Amino acid sequence: MENPQPFIEYVLRSGARTDVLLAIADGSDSTQSLLNRNLASESAVYNALTELENRGLIHVPRRKRWAVTGTGSVVADLIEHQRETERVLRTDIDYWRNHDITVLPRPFRSCLADLADGEIVRATDTQPSRAVREVEKRLEPATAASVIAPVFNERYSNAFLAGCDNPRLVLGEDVFADLITDADVGENDGGDNLRTRVADVAFALTVTDDCLLFSLPLLDGSYDAQTEFVAESERARCWGTELFEYIWKDAESATAYAESLDTNVR
Repeated sequence: MENPQPFIEYVLRSGARTDVLLAIADGSDSTQSLLNRNLASESAVYNALTELENRGLIHVPRRKRWAVTGTGSVVADLIEHQRETERVLRTDIDYWRNHDITVLPRPFRSCLADLADGEIVRATDTQPSRAVREVEKRLEPATAASVIAPVFNERYSNAFLAGCDNPRLVLGEDVFADLITDADVGENDGGDNLRTRVADVAFALTVTDDCLLFSLPLLDGSYDAQTEFVAESERARCWGTELFEYIWKDAESATAYAESLDTNVR
């Protein structure tokens, strides 16, 4: 017996099936309301309803009222997630094509849809420090901030430490090793309330009380100081906070890491 076509593939192979399923998941529960949305021709809508019902993706729990089944709800959510991810990638095709997103942990790569409100800030010939200034501008008024830094930038550091309560910092292993060649570094170095850890990271991340910023390396692995991704939605900030906590949890304290390098620690 031939295996049935996968649910998501089956729905996506028809624009009418896709739009009708998403519309029902969105609350359009009558045939007339679906027709009123001009999703497709009348015959295509009726065919889609029959096909979706036959595949167990929608049903009629009450007379003439459509609803998604459990399977239909999952499929609709995944298709909507896919569309949101596509919108993120299309906001700036060149950025995503030329940067290495594999440096992000897989669970966060699969949730790029959470960044749908974001934009890329780029340096230009007339504003070569535009991306750097954007980060400074966002950090200076922040009262709370968590930062992952694969490179050291004194301007970022000064803005970061200026007014944040209990800031947290994850430094890349290489930049930390460079910093401690000139001075002893402890976990709270840089301020009484600054907590510092060390991890093998290749991306920059800043989460403040009102925004998310991050910077991915170029495909050759080099740090890109010319671009910055900026988003302000609560959803994007939650994504950034969870990513920071994911890295922070496994990062090593600055003191312990310095000791592992046989460095005198204050």
